[in-house]
Amino acid sequence: MYRAVNNSAVKTGRGRTPRSVQVLAVLCAGLLGSVVSRPVRAQSTAEEYQVKAAFLFHFAQLVEWPAGALNTADRSINLCIFDDEPHRRELQETIEGKPVGARVLHVRILDQRQNIQGCNILFLSRDEGRRQAAILRSVRDLPVLTVGETVNFLADGGMIHFHLDGDKIRFDINAAGADASHLKISSRLLLLATAVTPAAGTGGGKASYAY
Repeated sequence: MYRAVNNSAVKTGRGRTPRSVQVLAVLCAGLLGSVVSRPVRAQSTAEEYQVKAAFLFHFAQLVEWPAGALNTADRSINLCIFDDEPHRRELQETIEGKPVGARVLHVRILDQRQNIQGCNILFLSRDEGRRQAAILRSVRDLPVLTVGETVNFLADGGMIHFHLDGDKIRFDINAAGADASHLKISSRLLLLATAVTPAAGTGGGKASYAY
């Protein structure tokens, strides 16, 4: 039986505005360790999404895709967002071109008519709530890490759910959804989640906890 644990938290309340380098440095320490020793304060919605973008970058480091799922030609990892995403600028400016091991993380913009072929990570903000269920159905069982913000994101089949706890950013993980899509989530990431919905037979499931 999996016991829910508290994840590292990132402050988003009013306070001193940090430099972007400080934000990324603290997030890196928190996501690769067990806790963030000093929470980061943000002053605006823009800064909130810069912080979430940094989380997305580290998610890419802590998830393993099945063989053949990632582009072998240009060694990219594609984070996809829709063209009407109101926070696309913050996401692009924070993580576009960041190295993830031997690969490079790129932000790919989709219009409403495009399918998600070639996407490795799909981010749906709360503004995508009305079409969220349909989008998640379209990627079900595909090796695409889905990350979102709405209350029912995990219930709709999403994998990682951002939520605010007071002025802190936290996240929950649906390991069962990752298991169905043949994604392996690092134990380090699982331990940082507020709660984890375990995969069936977690002792040997495809989303095994990679200890």
